[in-house]
Formats: sequence, C-alpha cells, structure tokens
Amino acid sequence: MRGERLLRAGEYLLGQACRRLPPDIREERYREWAGELPAILHDPQARLAPWRAVRMLSYAADTLRGTILTSAKARRPTPRMAALQYLVLAAALVNLGWNTWTIVRAPEHALNYANVAWSVLLVAWPVSMLVRASARVTAMILISSTLVGVTVTLWTAAQAPADWVNYFLAACLVLLLLAWWLASRWARTKRA
Repeated sequence: MRGERLLRAGEYLLGQACRRLPPDIREERYREWAGELPAILHDPQARLAPWRAVRMLSYAADTLRGTILTSAKARRPTPRMAALQYLVLAAALVNLGWNTWTIVRAPEHALNYANVAWSVLLVAWPVSMLVRASARVTAMILISSTLVGVTVTLWTAAQAPADWVNYFLAACLVLLLLAWWLASRWARTKRA
C-alpha cells in the first residue's frame, strides 16, 4: 500500500514535469520516466526501503527540476532585449558611481545613502536578468528598487515642496508598481 502511494507521488511529479515539455514528446517521456520509478523503488541493490523511496522521489523531483530549468533556458532574451539590459546596466553603474561620489563629498546627508541603495538595486535588476535568475528574484529586486525610488523622490519632494518634478517621479514609480502588480495578477489567472 505504501509503495503504491510513493509511486503515485512520483508519477504526480513526473506529470508536472511533462506539462512543461512540448506536446509532441510529453507522452513518450512520461512513459519512459514512469517506467523507471518501479525499478528504482524495488532495486535489490539498495537494502533499506526508505532509501529506495528517497531515491525514487528524488529521481522524480529531479526530472521536474530539469524541465523547469530547460523551459527557462528556452526563453532567452532577443539580441535587442539583451542590448537593452546591458544599456540599463551601464546607466545604473554610472548612477551608482555618481551617488557614491556624492556621499564622499557630503557624507552627512541621509538622502545620499538612500540614493546609493537605489543605485545598487538598479544595478542588481539587469544583472539578475542577465544571469538568468528566477523570475521571483528579479521581481523582488524590481519591487525593492521601485520602493526605494519612491522613498527617495518623496524625501526630495519634502525637502523642496515647490518642485513638482519630484511628485511626478514618485507618481510614475507608484504607477510602475501598480502596473507590475496588475500584470503579475493577470499572468497568474491566465496560467491557472
């Protein structure tokens, strides 16, 4: 009875892995991988039954991991998008250098440190996209950098209340956060 439950759990993981494959090879891969599960579970060379169960479930989980990584690698950015990412990275590095130099000239101003934090997050965003970090990490970096940007622009607006540009920048960053949130919600409902 317990072996059947373990096989069903392994088959479930394989089913999830096969959903990420192209439709023309799903069924063939599923049959091939599912045929390995009983062989691993009843392997006479592994003496302990819990060890065989762990090996079988890790095999199934590894196929899921492999298909996730393969599908992520298949979505490579276009050359134009990669060039844009490098351009954003170069601009963010220049911004980071400038803000660091501002701290060297005036270390007593707290806003300069917030600007450096914003610059570091702006550098981390294209780097995470270029090294193909998971979408969750990239999204968290994007949200963090936008929130720090809102903080910096509102702080600057509080220092110079007559300057409308700071309010405009803060509103644009808040709208960017709202647009990202709506896009992520739409993508989740579309996927479900």
